[in-house]
Amino acid sequence: MKAQERHRLKENAFATNTGLVIQNVAEHRDRWVAGGIALVVLLIAAGGYAFWSKQRREAGGAQLGSALAIEQSIIAPAPTVPGATQAPGTFPTELARNEAALKAFQDISKEFGSSTVGVTARYHMGIAFMSLGRYADAQQAFEQTAADAGSTVYGPMAKMGRGEALLAARKYDDAIKAFTELSGDRDGALPVDGVLMQLARSCAKAGKPQEARAAFKRVVDEFPDSPYAQEAQKQIALLG
Repeated sequence: MKAQERHRLKENAFATNTGLVIQNVAEHRDRWVAGGIALVVLLIAAGGYAFWSKQRREAGGAQLGSALAIEQSIIAPAPTVPGATQAPGTFPTELARNEAALKAFQDISKEFGSSTVGVTARYHMGIAFMSLGRYADAQQAFEQTAADAGSTVYGPMAKMGRGEALLAARKYDDAIKAFTELSGDRDGALPVDGVLMQLARSCAKAGKPQEARAAFKRVVDEFPDSPYAQEAQKQIALLG
């Protein structure tokens, strides 16, 4: 078949198909109009959701940045000069700063749920609770963070935080269990030598010197270049 004839046939096929579509639209005009409106609404909704999501992420990031700034604020004594006010970005005591940071992170956590911003805020809630000595609340915050973190680094970090909260609350057996599980993840995000140090300290505080010595020895044997190796060797000598 000549190229010219093939081209003419394609044009005829296109014209025929176009004519059928036009005829179908004419015969079912109401249906096509409704479908077109639905498509337009769908496209607007999709675009609106994308815009809303972007705005929400940006707003969440800004709020999170402000909360982190509070967490790292300078402690400056309250002014004694009459009429003077606290310098912006400072707090008179650590307690005041930690309470303000906790409030900021709680607000973000409630608003952004299990999103990245919400998970990050919840992790820092746990830190704030720890600094305030509210270990049960810290444990709960870290557990929720770990549950929502998925494959992000906040998963193992929150599990480590939970172990720290258990240790601070003197729940030594639970802390030992938490650190033992984390120490088995050699390919995880956490430095295993650091986890082993906390495991050893938990064992020592629980009155389990043999288990403590074994954990310290793992640091020395498996991580000789670790910054914890010297301290681990010292603790082994003290344990006898």
